[in-house]
Amino acid sequence: MNISNRTARIALAVIVLLSLCVSALFLSSKQGYHEDELLTYNLANSSKQLHIGDGVPNTPEDMTEYLAVSPDDRFDYAQVIENQIIDASHPPFYYALVHTVCSFFPGVFSKWLAFVINVVMMAGALVMLYQIGRRVTGNNLYALIAAGAYALSVACVTTTIYLRMYASLTFFVLAFINLTLWFYEQERVRLRQCLLLLPVVILGVLTQYYFILCAGLAGLVYLIFSIREKKLKGFLFYAVTALLGAGIAMAIYPHIIQNVLGGNRGLGSLNLSIDAITIVTYVFYKIGTYIQVLSKDLFLGQVWLFAACAVAALGFGVYFRFVRKQKLSRKAFFIIIPGLVFFIGISLVSPFNSDRYVMASLPLISMMFTFVWIRVARLFRQEKVQLAVPAALLLASVLGFITVRPYYLYGKTNLYQPQTKSCVFVGTAMLEWNKCIDKFMLYDNTYIVQTSRMSPTLASELEDFANKRGVITNGKITAFADAYMNNGDVDRQDAESLDTLRAVGGSEITVYISRLADEQAVIDGVMQNTGLKQYELIQKDYRFDEFYNWYDYFVETESYCNVYRFYQ
Repeated sequence: MNISNRTARIALAVIVLLSLCVSALFLSSKQGYHEDELLTYNLANSSKQLHIGDGVPNTPEDMTEYLAVSPDDRFDYAQVIENQIIDASHPPFYYALVHTVCSFFPGVFSKWLAFVINVVMMAGALVMLYQIGRRVTGNNLYALIAAGAYALSVACVTTTIYLRMYASLTFFVLAFINLTLWFYEQERVRLRQCLLLLPVVILGVLTQYYFILCAGLAGLVYLIFSIREKKLKGFLFYAVTALLGAGIAMAIYPHIIQNVLGGNRGLGSLNLSIDAITIVTYVFYKIGTYIQVLSKDLFLGQVWLFAACAVAALGFGVYFRFVRKQKLSRKAFFIIIPGLVFFIGISLVSPFNSDRYVMASLPLISMMFTFVWIRVARLFRQEKVQLAVPAALLLASVLGFITVRPYYLYGKTNLYQPQTKSCVFVGTAMLEWNKCIDKFMLYDNTYIVQTSRMSPTLASELEDFANKRGVITNGKITAFADAYMNNGDVDRQDAESLDTLRAVGGSEITVYISRLADEQAVIDGVMQNTGLKQYELIQKDYRFDEFYNWYDYFVETESYCNVYRFYQ
């Protein structure tokens, strides 16, 4: 079965449009932000600092200036780069894109601005995925089914609505693999191929450092097959172009080397001795957690369904190879190796457990499973049986959107209906107020104060969280939590500014208390310094059990704080 190029292009356009419309529909219901999404806007747009611990309130205008482009700073890319140098986490290209879009709307903070970039990138990613499928199978219909299976999945929607650089990373990864396959197909490399590969490598490296891993895996597959087929000349042009692109990226942003190799920032500075049994049990925990993530994104949130599909795929693979004597196409390895190795590798080395780190591999994993079912269906000559594959995938997509809620939508909190005109955020030196800025915009005045009194129970809660998941910590989590809360900075001074609350005034106030802080000490400090002796809980903090990983618990916008109303 096959379809014409024209029909395939029309169908692909419909699929892409439908996928993006579904994503826009979900984004319209999004209420709240992941901490990193708020950092996206700040690092892309502003150098403004908020008032912290000085008794001066922050107004809604201050919060907007912290996230939006000032009319005087439109298209100021020097500031974008400077922010990335200070943050020392990511290269600047994605932030430059966000700044460009926001510069057309100075003074405006909106979730739709960064979403525009994701829409463009994911549209391109779906086109690249289709092209990869067509190169691997030589069949427009099969490629279209595979692209559609991912386009209409929770994985694709989640990637599109998460306002970070991972949609852009997904596009550049798929574009690189598509170009790698194009190089591999050609007997003679043309200059046009090199000119297309060069900017993909440059911008991919400048978007997210995981691009280097994906590109390296695809290049490794190409190298192995080039050696076996004695076609090294084409690979050399490819390799030189890719290395030149990486070199240009490093010349544009020399801090890449320091960022990739690590430094003295945050968790990269921690030096903890972990015993072997902790490492082994933690590895199983990590893999198990990412299987949950994969199941939610691609298998209706059912781990058993993923397990069944994985076992079936392996079983059919053995059947085709050893019973029917059909070898797997070499082009298929350009999907399998980057997809699986990237997913497993990132699962093990990612600092935190989150779908965002493996988003770029999910289109490839989705395509792998889809091609398995297509190949199985081809065992039957009846056309109706073969049509069962796209029908089943469409049904799975509908069930997925009905039964599985994509990540990063939030909207379960009541904190977007303020009960007072002013609020206070009490946190530690970790600057946790970053997570709640969108809520602070709703108050006339927001006071940000700090305490050096850490939670006396947090470490034991983390130990319990890990132990229940089979990780034998031997007390190491306590040491890790302590190092995390101090962020690895040995020279930082304790900040205690609860006494600045004397300047607040008023008969009532909302108080956000960070879970890193000693809650009772903060409550006592608020009453002592404001004279407000009565208080009630507005929203209780979430439980660890509601999250995959203790770190993600700390960066979710609707968790992390116990929120009270203090009154006379």
